[in-house]
Amino acid sequence: MSDYPFAGLLVVDFGIGAVGVEVTRLFAEYGADVIKIESHEKPDFMRQLTPNLINPSFASSSRCKRSLGVNLKTERGRELVHALLRKADMVVDNLAPGVMARLEMDAATLHALNPKLIVVTSQSVGTSGPWKGWSGYGPSTHPTSGLHWLWNHADAQEPAGSVCTYPDHLVGRLGAIAGIASLIQRERTGAGATADIAQFETPIQFLGDIFAQEALEPGSAQPQGNRSERGAPWGAYPCAGDDEWVAICVRDDADWAALRDALGDPEWAADPGYASAEGRRTAHDAIDAKLASWTQELSPQNARDALQAVGVPAGELQHTEHMIADRNLAAREFIRVLDQPSLTTLLFEGPFYHATQLPEPLLEPAPLLAQHTREICREHMGLADAEIDTLVAEGVLEEYRGEDDA
Repeated sequence: MSDYPFAGLLVVDFGIGAVGVEVTRLFAEYGADVIKIESHEKPDFMRQLTPNLINPSFASSSRCKRSLGVNLKTERGRELVHALLRKADMVVDNLAPGVMARLEMDAATLHALNPKLIVVTSQSVGTSGPWKGWSGYGPSTHPTSGLHWLWNHADAQEPAGSVCTYPDHLVGRLGAIAGIASLIQRERTGAGATADIAQFETPIQFLGDIFAQEALEPGSAQPQGNRSERGAPWGAYPCAGDDEWVAICVRDDADWAALRDALGDPEWAADPGYASAEGRRTAHDAIDAKLASWTQELSPQNARDALQAVGVPAGELQHTEHMIADRNLAAREFIRVLDQPSLTTLLFEGPFYHATQLPEPLLEPAPLLAQHTREICREHMGLADAEIDTLVAEGVLEEYRGEDDA
């Protein structure tokens, strides 16, 4: 473990759902001791997606961690967690606004306990401003950021809407970056820090060009569906099979010439009006119909390969079975296999980068609820087994209940 960059780091995880748990998982995969704070009354809601308390979604986001079962409604339970936090390097939460304050674990209280503590917190709209009391998840940020309006087709009468969890997983990675930056600053100054990430601000960061254009050309910010101002033809095209698609992006005239070659330079493609990007945008519907007649005869992989061979950006829409069989993902060892207790063998995503001076990230099972209560209390709080037994009997601490994961 000494080779891992976060070995020796103690991280306390109050995360639920996606954001907080993604932050801490990234630290756990590189050696940090991540302790998840939960109870049977207040579990991470991801545990509750299935009748038992372990499922693939929870296992993915909480692998490599340990679980402390503790009732934070009790004064003694809070005292025990405070003792843990005095020793911790970082605490992460994305609980509803006000919850950490009610638990006497807001940033000010935590820094009074431990001035060197790094606090990473994320809520839908942040911890300040007139909206600070709002609760929400990734999909809730789509309307407030403007994304809800833009993720649509131009001829739609109303926003299509989406339950996509974006930007949860992205914010999780931003939270990890903020945590790492704060740790580096602590090395220089000796002082802790708080990183406050508002989820809805994250999509706005990626819409800056659209907002700038709208300021210069009022009314220009409109839904475009799968199309783009960056080129034409541009979109998703049907392929042979059920719900099979290939994405094609023609960025410029050179891409258009290469696309014509891949198609065998059909007569329709020689239309002089298609020679310019503006002409292709104007005739986008007609070109789409012709291009779709070609893609419909091919598998998405064959269409992709034919276009990539001539330099046209293209990629198949990957269903789960495609990803499992993807030779490139296999070659890069992206798909990882893990035996998860109380469940089965699972396939997880592996590292999203490889670095020559870093070991491969750890891959260990997600914890069963309260699985590590006893060992954590011995190790970090100095409790003897007799005292742990008493606290369990009093409902302050919890231990793993096998029947809940059966």
